[in-house]
Amino acid sequence: MTDIHLNRSGINSIETSSAPVEVQAGSLLRLKLINHGAPIHLTLSSPNAEPVSDFYHQNVYVRDEMTFDIPIREDAFPGSFDLAVITGYGTVRASLKVLVVREAPPPPEEPTPRPRYPVLPQARATPPPAVLLFAAAGIVLYLVWWATRLDVVNFAAFLLLLAGIVVGWLIQQ
Repeated sequence: MTDIHLNRSGINSIETSSAPVEVQAGSLLRLKLINHGAPIHLTLSSPNAEPVSDFYHQNVYVRDEMTFDIPIREDAFPGSFDLAVITGYGTVRASLKVLVVREAPPPPEEPTPRPRYPVLPQARATPPPAVLLFAAAGIVLYLVWWATRLDVVNFAAFLLLLAGIVVGWLIQQ
């Protein structure tokens, strides 16, 4: 909470903090207006607070003491704005520098460890004996076809090679 003293050192006098006031984004800037004399009208104005707050201008009547809140947007970026406190129909002015800060983002969470999957057995480097048998028979029949040029032998060689592929695929499954 920031104290602003009114009428302490004279009529319409304003005393504010010379140090900048820090406020978190998404919170309230709380001003404690303390009047040390007769009731007073004052104006709070901030023409450059638009990026961080919807507050622009407010006329306030202070008898003894009161709290005035200025909301700061949650999505406000870090920065600053000036808050003017005006009394005496504009003859006395004081300014308060307000710094808007954001909390540091929380550290990223550690990724969840991926489950370990069982190691699959390596595929065999040599084909199964049944596949080798079909391949050998198919190659022998193909060589016979090449020598004799009989279409029936060529067709039988093709079927044996195809059967070897199917048997090899079924064994792997």
